Amino acid sequence: MADARESRLREAFAALKRLGVAPEGAPVGALAKALDADPTTALAVADLCGALPSEESAQLLLRIEEGARQDKLLRREARRALYKLKQKGIAAAPRASGENTAGTRPALASPDAEGLLSAGDPLGDRLLWILKPRSGGGLFHLSTVVNEPAGLKEAVLAEVNRKGIRALREELQARHGLRMVEVDWRYCDAIAAEGYERVRGRGQVSESAAHYPQLRLQLFTSAAKPLDAPLYTPHGPVEVSLAASASLFEESELYPWLLGEAVLSPYLARYREIRDSPIVLDRPAQLARLEEIVQSAVVELFGAERAASWQRRLDEDAYFFAKTARDEAAARAAAVAAAVAERRSGRGIPFCEELVRRSFGVFFAREAEREREEKAGSVLVTPDDIRAEQARARQRQR
Repeated sequence: MADARESRLREAFAALKRLGVAPEGAPVGALAKALDADPTTALAVADLCGALPSEESAQLLLRIEEGARQDKLLRREARRALYKLKQKGIAAAPRASGENTAGTRPALASPDAEGLLSAGDPLGDRLLWILKPRSGGGLFHLSTVVNEPAGLKEAVLAEVNRKGIRALREELQARHGLRMVEVDWRYCDAIAAEGYERVRGRGQVSESAAHYPQLRLQLFTSAAKPLDAPLYTPHGPVEVSLAASASLFEESELYPWLLGEAVLSPYLARYREIRDSPIVLDRPAQLARLEEIVQSAVVELFGAERAASWQRRLDEDAYFFAKTARDEAAARAAAVAAAVAERRSGRGIPFCEELVRRSFGVFFAREAEREREEKAGSVLVTPDDIRAEQARARQRQR
């Protein structure tokens, strides 16, 4: 048992280190955020809190104990640390109902189910898990992949244990950079059920999602409840967060985000018409026409029925950033979500404008590379080639 404790403790302190939290002198607030960001830190957090004589430490230990119903070692460590604090005259006061320390919606905790959520990828896919104890021991693990705005793509039900879930989370993060954070399981349930109805309504249910209703029925008999509120509530001046929203692309999860060529195809077609037009436009006129196309994309791609989908993606990102101790990024993502929902357009929203411009920029680079490759493989000499060679010759003569 001692070996198991030491192994878990080393793993927990390593997780703290990965989050940039130094155990020596770490304040309770930093430990609480680390626990939200990565639950494998729990044993280290409990160990450290036992040496921090404050009511905040006691509250955090109480929270760890309450959440460790299936983890005897962690529950015992939390109780031992609470006892140490009690000997120093510090006891945890009962927490108020709905207390919220992370800026996220209070979790509707349930002893019979848990939820986990990943950040969305550039295509709008994210992973949602529901864990529910089995009567014979172990857990049911319902894993779904839901796309925004397409809907449910995959659904798999497996029987696992806590150790297996912990190993799977670690592997996802180590090999794929995919981190899962705790979320109300009802949110995962609502997103998956709504996603299934979306693909079913279009008659586009994939083979890997077709059995979702039967899989869910093994966990719950009542229907999923629709969403009633955003996951994250922004704090502070929204205008300031919105103005800085383009900096969200500095976050590792959003850095690779681009709009696909299929999404941009109507606007790229307009660009090609200008480029291939027999009417020669000077450089300023070309740039003006290109800016018109970009602004059309900014307005239309974040408007109409697309607005709700973008709002959900950014709301989830805000929640994810808050759970991984990135409060400024959370506020900016939440500000974008609120602005898109209100304006039904991306115009005037730095994040939306930057996303469109980045995507166009990648397309232009690909087009230029494609043209260079075509010219390199062609024996045809065009008038443009002759003019370019003449210009180079004049330059050499000077």
